[in-house]
Amino acid sequence: MLNARKPARRIAVAASMSAGLLLSSAVSATADEPPSGGAEQCTTNVICVDAHSGGKTPGPGGSKPSGGGGSDTGPQLCSYHDAAWACHDPQLGWFSSDKGCYFRPLDDPPPAGDPKWEGHDPKDGALYTKVCPQTDGGMGGAEIVFEPTAPDGQNVNAEATAIQNAYDRVRFRPPVGRAAPQNTAVVNAPVWLWADDAALPAPGSAAVAGISVTVTPRLVKADWSFGDHLQTSCTTPGTPYDPKYGDAKSPDCGYEFRTSSAGEKNGVFSATVTMRWEATVVVTGGSNPRKFTISGINQSSKPFDLKVAEMQVLN
Repeated sequence: MLNARKPARRIAVAASMSAGLLLSSAVSATADEPPSGGAEQCTTNVICVDAHSGGKTPGPGGSKPSGGGGSDTGPQLCSYHDAAWACHDPQLGWFSSDKGCYFRPLDDPPPAGDPKWEGHDPKDGALYTKVCPQTDGGMGGAEIVFEPTAPDGQNVNAEATAIQNAYDRVRFRPPVGRAAPQNTAVVNAPVWLWADDAALPAPGSAAVAGISVTVTPRLVKADWSFGDHLQTSCTTPGTPYDPKYGDAKSPDCGYEFRTSSAGEKNGVFSATVTMRWEATVVVTGGSNPRKFTISGINQSSKPFDLKVAEMQVLN
């Protein structure tokens, strides 16, 4: 069943133009009213980029990869009989503006001769799950159909579906910033920095219509900010502090403040950490096996207070 959403700002993670794909990162949207048939609907985790506010359908491959940057222009919309629908849904597949339905290639099609093929040879086409929006805003029942070519050209793409499914299985969690000492740090003394919930996510894999995809993430860097002109970067999530370390420096992620937080609001620095990830995508099977990288996958923590005092010298 389609879960309707209003358009939300989404970060588009793009492969190369040859991939013909735009991946949405894990940006949440808030549930609202059911579909009304207008251009203001968008589904959970849909591919949202390049709004076409007139309700007209972009041509096949019409979405432009953004090189991993964000897009504030709204969702990519397709239309049928002047009603607008998100061009892709992670459960339903790709929308065909010619047929007015969503088509998704079967993940595990039956062997040749199975009744679902209705006498067709697998070499002559593929089986799809077909779900059609209804005039009342709901969705019709799913049926399995044979199509000699991908409905609506590139809008139905087994490879794109496999990549999307594999990417969705990689769990990038927002980090939780930590520091020690947090309330007794002093100028020119070591401060340990680390991020909880920032472990390397497990790879995601998916297979659709004979095409297999593995998405393997890696951390590029962790960027720490404490306000204007006070930043540092680490190549790891950092090591949690333990009192047994005493006044030693962090082995992989630390910072020494040259000024106190006395002049900041409430006398504390507002600290955040942003984990910057990228993912290697390996596509096997199909007509175009290859390897490429998705970059610009960022997860930021909520701010936390960090107090830094001036060093006091006792006589």
